[in-house]
Amino acid sequence: MMKNIFLIGAAAILLSGCTGQENPEETAVKDATEEKSADGEVRGMTADSKSKTEQIPGEYKIHAQEVGHAQTASDPSEFEELDHAKKHFIPEDYEIRVANDNPGNRVLLFMDGDKPAYKTVLIKNQGLLKIISNDKGLIEETKI
Repeated sequence: MMKNIFLIGAAAILLSGCTGQENPEETAVKDATEEKSADGEVRGMTADSKSKTEQIPGEYKIHAQEVGHAQTASDPSEFEELDHAKKHFIPEDYEIRVANDNPGNRVLLFMDGDKPAYKTVLIKNQGLLKIISNDKGLIEETKI
């Protein structure tokens, strides 16, 4: 009889500790899957919540930090993304600078004087190319 009372008491304590409270791990997951934009609107960051045509403002911009670190390309002919960029602009009309080139990705800036006009982002392991205009934002996203 004492064992039964002990077990019932232990079960009551365990069950009462689990009710009425939010799981802190679930809260962390919820916070990680939501992003608050500059305009105050909360948007989900899950893959199915964003269509290909929907853009989050500021997502496809050319940032001043990239321009500051970019180095002039010594041999632009070696970049495969130039063939795809020719569909939207003439790369030879711009000074080509390499903002980032590592095993994972390459970022090229196409400078019009001291201001960037276009940017390409090549994600090498996925074969994904994004072409971004300083005026229009993302103008093409394609597999190469």
